[in-house]
Amino acid sequence: MKLDPLDILILKELAADGRASFREIAKRASLSTPTVSSRFGRMNRAGLIRKFAPIFNLEAVDNAGILALVTMNAPPSRTDEIAKELGKMEQVYEVIVTTGRDNLVTKLRLENAQALQRFLNSPTLKKLDVKVSGSQIITATVKDEYPLPFAESFRLNLRCDLCKGEISSPRPYTIKVASTRYYFCCKTCKKDYLAKHGEAIKLLNER
Repeated sequence: MKLDPLDILILKELAADGRASFREIAKRASLSTPTVSSRFGRMNRAGLIRKFAPIFNLEAVDNAGILALVTMNAPPSRTDEIAKELGKMEQVYEVIVTTGRDNLVTKLRLENAQALQRFLNSPTLKKLDVKVSGSQIITATVKDEYPLPFAESFRLNLRCDLCKGEISSPRPYTIKVASTRYYFCCKTCKKDYLAKHGEAIKLLNER
């Protein structure tokens, strides 16, 4: 299912203020609140929106430690495995897999330059069989934002809650259960889901 300009408009409003309510977004975007709610639920269910979290500006406080970039060279056959292991390390807050010889980039938060040196010489890196090709301490961050998807080319990976098939229609069949919305690829799947769970759905919606 492709994103359309209304989806992008809602994403832009969320990017500008992640705390805004559906009603506030609807007012700014000249949409109805149910439209915003429905489209948000669809994008959230497809995994496009992972979570809402505060973005900390460590430059605004004293003694916040340092931020650093470390580039590494990992065996191509083990890149994904190594990236996951690096992501488990407390100091690492972002792991990026890239093309080229130096195919891993990590962002770290550390106490000081000595802590960075300890990380570079850590037994964990040696065990993972990665070679450090470079490290830099970040002195300032000018912009740190994730880009919005392009509406004309981005597809949501939305699956039917019954048959698990891909939903291609821009207006999927839905069932609202309490605060959760379920999505279906066709009338038949929606009907079969209601036949199986109809009584439970009715009880939940009456609470």
